[in-house]
Amino acid sequence: FSNREIYGNKLITFPGCGRQPDRGIEYVLVENGIYRDRTNIAEADRCVELIREHILLHPERSLGVVAFSEKQQSVIENAVGRFRLQHPEYEDFFDEEREEPFFVKNLENVQGDERDTILFSICYAKNEQGRMYMRFGPLGAAGGERRLNVAITRAKFNVKLVGSILPEDIDITRTRAEGVR
Repeated sequence: FSNREIYGNKLITFPGCGRQPDRGIEYVLVENGIYRDRTNIAEADRCVELIREHILLHPERSLGVVAFSEKQQSVIENAVGRFRLQHPEYEDFFDEEREEPFFVKNLENVQGDERDTILFSICYAKNEQGRMYMRFGPLGAAGGERRLNVAITRAKFNVKLVGSILPEDIDITRTRAEGVR
């Protein structure tokens, strides 16, 4: 998408991953996710579950978590903090001295940080009344598509897009923002 929409198909891209597990792009649907107070608690909790799975299956791979917003970043950091307190046996994975240490960042400050796997929390979803707003934080601002491009190109092996929405929930006729499109 980025190659076609932003770079006019002028980039040389890596070959597809085929059907290998934990390679390429994967969508992780959080069916009970609700957008409330500009956060999505269920998505943050699912990110923690995916972190645990990553540690168990690929402890040699580096990992980063990207959130669409600072507020969601904070919710994820708090959930990770609780997980670390409950599971000290995994503390080596979170060692700041690792060559590529674990991080939780937001769309605005992830530039330059690559990891083997990136978990990407969308956060935005339907509210408690089932209404989906077409506001996607920094994506709605000028240049939002470039921010998204930076975030999704941070992974060397795998991007796990963690979201509570389905494609039909997004009505691009209700927005003019290029990043949202």
